Amino acid sequence: MRSPALAEPSAAPGASPGGVAAAWSAAAVTVPHAVGLGLLAFAPLAAEHSLAALALWSAALPGLLLTLVLPRPGVVYAPTTVVALLFAAVLATAHGAAPALGLSARQVLAVSGATVALAFVFQWLLGVLRLASVARFLPISVTHGFAAGVGLSMVLGQVHNGFGAGADMAWDVRTAWHALAAVGVVALAWALRRRWPHMPGLLTAVVLVALAVAVAGLWGQGLDAVFARAAPPSAFAWPLWPDWTGIPWLALAREQGPALVVLALLMALVNSLEILVFNQELELDHGLRGNANLALRRESLLGALCGLVGMIPASTSASRSRIVLAQAGAERSALARSPRWHAGIMLGVAVTGAWWLHWVPMACLAGGLVLAGLLQVPGLMWSWRYARRSRVTWAQSWLVALVFAVMGGVGALVAGLVVATFVLLHDSAAKVLRHVRLEGELRSRRLRRAGSDVWLAPRMNQVAVFELQGVMSFGVAAHLAEQVRLMLQPRHRWVILDASRVPAWDSTALAQLRALLRDLGQQGVAAAVAALDRTAAEHAGEQVRSFADLDRALEWAEAGILSQRPLQDRPARPETDLLGEIGEGVPREAAEALLAVLQHTTVPAQGVVFNAGDTDHDLLVVQSGHIMLVTQWPPDQGLRLATVGPGMAFGEMAFLNGAARTASAGVERGTAHLVRLTRADFDAWAARHPAAALTVMNNLAQIGARRLAATTRQLRAVLE
Repeated sequence: MRSPALAEPSAAPGASPGGVAAAWSAAAVTVPHAVGLGLLAFAPLAAEHSLAALALWSAALPGLLLTLVLPRPGVVYAPTTVVALLFAAVLATAHGAAPALGLSARQVLAVSGATVALAFVFQWLLGVLRLASVARFLPISVTHGFAAGVGLSMVLGQVHNGFGAGADMAWDVRTAWHALAAVGVVALAWALRRRWPHMPGLLTAVVLVALAVAVAGLWGQGLDAVFARAAPPSAFAWPLWPDWTGIPWLALAREQGPALVVLALLMALVNSLEILVFNQELELDHGLRGNANLALRRESLLGALCGLVGMIPASTSASRSRIVLAQAGAERSALARSPRWHAGIMLGVAVTGAWWLHWVPMACLAGGLVLAGLLQVPGLMWSWRYARRSRVTWAQSWLVALVFAVMGGVGALVAGLVVATFVLLHDSAAKVLRHVRLEGELRSRRLRRAGSDVWLAPRMNQVAVFELQGVMSFGVAAHLAEQVRLMLQPRHRWVILDASRVPAWDSTALAQLRALLRDLGQQGVAAAVAALDRTAAEHAGEQVRSFADLDRALEWAEAGILSQRPLQDRPARPETDLLGEIGEGVPREAAEALLAVLQHTTVPAQGVVFNAGDTDHDLLVVQSGHIMLVTQWPPDQGLRLATVGPGMAFGEMAFLNGAARTASAGVERGTAHLVRLTRADFDAWAARHPAAALTVMNNLAQIGARRLAATTRQLRAVLE
């Protein structure tokens, strides 16, 4: 809910009070958060240099640099939690190796800067290779787990150091006072957040608790007596520049190289994910389109520069940007000015911080970090309803988060990759069956005579078709085999696995496939694979029956069903039934007269009978072989429409309406023998035998109706 003052229009065209208010609300969160993270990250160098200067300049300058170079409406740049915490881990690792390697504070800063720069080089590569979108495929359990792990690490870190008391788990009265102050900051900030939703009230809570500590000092219970200062008193100081000379890089690489590289990789991955997700939010929720890969590249270059000069790189601050976007609304001028006002406020904090930071109790900033950590945990992970409905995902999220909090980022990266792998494999297995058709819904494009169709239609429920999808590994294929066995019913005698949507098979998956087909064969079920790629077919072996596509596999199953047809119900042989389906019901005398005008034609393999657009109007009947109807000849350049075999007529549309051919016809393989009936010969015959001609026309009408019904059935199957 927006404050009434913020809802009023701007007083002057150049003014933007909404932008200033939004920037202040965002800074009210950024100041305690960024300064607290900076003090935490640079704590190992406190004895060698002004801790206030290190923390304050890192909180201000990187965000200011990004704001000036890469301005975006409504987008605030600041040190993010994950980057700051991983920067702290890098600095602690380098500082731990300092005594053995003889590194000074400035050299430690240089080593840390080089590692952080490497992290942003990794991030830059993700943008250059356009791999940012790969993060979209990370399971939600992993992304939630990383976010929650960062938050829990912040909370546990504050508990470990006694909420700024430096107790290191040695809890005493002093630690208890620090804990009370930190809890007070959290409670006040949460209460203020309910009254002013767009600003969590963190800065206000820190100020109130700091004033309370100052008042308590009048009775000897304030700073120094009980509460530790956030930073020792110091004069104004410029940033500490790293010293790149005299560093034993080879010895450092042998001792800490792997750990530093893994931390850099983790920083790149998690920060890239946050940038990508936030860019999606900008586009979906606020209509602010951006290129995530471009954002990664640009932010990476400046992030690497900030790391090299010893500062915590800034990045897209999602939480502060949301505050700005919520406060400024659709006011474009406010959206454009807010980030600059925010950067200006942070610069003012850095310049003046040396005069007031030592008056702030560390417990107050510790409370701010605890609150930030708790808010970092996705809300769904606190939901009992979500835990019950998505138990596995919820458990995986907490597993990754706890590994992150206990074992650190390296362990969390390994745990996240393991969880992601298993989740993706499980999802692949769960979705391996795209469609399952157990009731004979699918038919081939082979056109058959009415008697054969009448026999075939009710028996197609003996054919089960399983459409597969995804990459086939051992586990996925094992799950597939299990599902096929469970779904098959006693009536099924033919099984077709449609692999047209399977891009790859590994050898173990092919072994599972062979075992499945062998088991089905032992049960009297004939099985085949359609559209198995050439490499997989070669490795599968001869024991796997395969077809080029689903249509040919269906034709194989239909031929198997028709082979069970009693001999007395089968059509006459083509050589004794030249008229085929068009001559059904025609009297013998009229049929003999019609046979006399038929023209015999032989078409070789790959030969063309007619092409789309031809203007001949002949009706053709197949005597032997098979004719393929396609949109364009040769078949590999067109779409296959139908196949007609012995006794079947084709070309009836042009014969009936005199229009040009709408499809091409030819022989795919072998030789075909046809008989041809011209329209002129038919008209002459019809004049002598009008009743028989009416029967032939009726047969053609029924042929057209059956073929239209078959086309409709195929279209429905595709759409379903």
